[in-house]
Amino acid sequence: METSDYNLLISIALIPVVVGLQIWVRKRRLSRRNESGQQEFDSLGTTLLSAVIEGLAVISSLILIIWIMGGILRFLFPMMFNAQ
Repeated sequence: METSDYNLLISIALIPVVVGLQIWVRKRRLSRRNESGQQEFDSLGTTLLSAVIEGLAVISSLILIIWIMGGILRFLFPMMFNAQ
C-alpha cells in the first residue's frame, strides 16, 4: 500500500475520535446547566479546569478535522499535492 492509502485509512479511523470529542464536550456543558440555562460550577478551580480541558478537546478536534480533510484530499487529488 502507498502512503496516501495509509493516510486515508488513518483519516477515516480518526473521524469517530473527532465525533466522540465533540459529543463529550457538549454532553458535559449540557449537564452543568440549571433551570434557567446557566452553567453552574462548584468553585473557580473547577471552572478553570473545565474551560481548559474542554478548550483543548475542541481545539484538538478541530486540528484533527483539518488533518482528516487533508488526508482525504491528498488521496482524491494526488497530483494537486505532488504525492506519489
